Amino acid sequence: MSNATPVLQLATGSVYHPPDEAYPRLLIMRRWPRGIAKGAVDQWERELGPSTELLKEYQSEAIDWDEFASRYRAQVEARPELLDWVVRMASTTGVVLLCSSHDPCHRDILAEVVRERAGAPSPARRG
Repeated sequence: MSNATPVLQLATGSVYHPPDEAYPRLLIMRRWPRGIAKGAVDQWERELGPSTELLKEYQSEAIDWDEFASRYRAQVEARPELLDWVVRMASTTGVVLLCSSHDPCHRDILAEVVRERAGAPSPARRG
């Protein structure tokens, strides 16, 4: 059995301005984004988006980013089969995690969870 750290091909971005990586594009939102053609993504996994209730609480500022991140992380960690599927994609074909936000959002949290689950190092943070 190998102890090698897996190499993940994992990118994140906005579905409105996706990154250039040629990996399959995975939309991770509960609702389809406005103005986006169905062919703009390769797959759509609603269950990897934050719950409607959690997103509403965050957008209304009833909870802060840290609370949102903690609760979203718990939601996706409760779906190990989906996380394992994303890890497999990231370690084989690669994957681009997309949502409609232009700012850092749940896709960045999901990317971190996927890296942790795979035992891969996090990318260097820009300062």
